[in-house]
Amino acid sequence: MVTNITGLKFQKSNIIYYFKIDNSLELKKGDFCIVETSLGIDIGEVVITNKEIEETELTTPLKAIIRKATSEDLKNWSIIKQNEEKAFNVCKEKIKKYGLPMKLLYVKSLLDSSRLIFYFISAERVDFRELVKDLVQTFKTKIELKQIGVRDGIKLVGSMGICGREVCCVSFIQKFSPIHINMAKIQKIALNQAKVSGICGRLMCCLAYENEFYKESLQKYPEIGDIIETKKGKGKVTEINILKKYLIIEQEEGETKKRIKISEEELPNINLKSNHFAKK
Repeated sequence: MVTNITGLKFQKSNIIYYFKIDNSLELKKGDFCIVETSLGIDIGEVVITNKEIEETELTTPLKAIIRKATSEDLKNWSIIKQNEEKAFNVCKEKIKKYGLPMKLLYVKSLLDSSRLIFYFISAERVDFRELVKDLVQTFKTKIELKQIGVRDGIKLVGSMGICGREVCCVSFIQKFSPIHINMAKIQKIALNQAKVSGICGRLMCCLAYENEFYKESLQKYPEIGDIIETKKGKGKVTEINILKKYLIIEQEEGETKKRIKISEEELPNINLKSNHFAKK
């Protein structure tokens, strides 16, 4: 049996969530819809229009779109976003009042104002029970405080990377993958904290993008320190440039040392004097 679905994105999220859609409801990209989420009633933007899939492809039951957002819904949402900013400022002051070691990042209110969710980061476990009581008395609604990691924090608030573009976790990364320092080593990036760390202070997500390319390309090359023989003579490998496809060997001529560039095309003719290449 075929089911019609549509994909929505929600504020401060680049993850696409799918919902069932009635055949009579016509939607286009950029439209807003009212839906019920695990948190409550919310509003999402259409990014994938009506799509037909077999019900057997669904791993979990999908909730249905309640309706297309009306002008009144959008007006109400605009007011809610203003209230979120006010709630953010109020909560910041109360955090100072209680001297809590936490940094508030973002406040989300559901469309029906049934809940306020405060997202924060902290280096330690925070006892925020008194803060919650105070916020409940102030806003007269259900209050939820969520402690998240620093990477998720940057994903929420957004920022610019050292490349000059919006950080990847905001623009397109939906799920964080493990990043290892070996990725920087393989790419010959200086192991300097400023060079390999993102805005969040963790290893940059983009280290993973070219990791497989470097690992595969390095199979063609010897290692730094290998003694190799080429048509240009024998020498010690002192530099490898994967992107420009060459390596540098150093030859000794008496008391002086001579640097010779060997292109990737010459590599098949190289006779390695160590077994590093064989180990790869």
